[in-house]
Amino acid sequence: MKKKYLLAPGPTPVPEHVSLEMALPMQHHRTPQFSKIFGEAAESAKYLFQTKQDVLILAAAGTAGDML
Repeated sequence: MKKKYLLAPGPTPVPEHVSLEMALPMQHHRTPQFSKIFGEAAESAKYLFQTKQDVLILAAAGTAGDML
């Protein structure tokens, strides 16, 4: 199989199972399925940052946080 690379900030080898997941259709951000995934990510972020407070997740470029 020809190796494919993710070029940000790469080149970074991408395992085949990851490439296959990325080839699946995206979840629209207004579906119940996306809301469930988003909620799970927010709960995981609480653990990651070792807090019980709500975690703000920005769906934007990294510099968008500078505007808060």
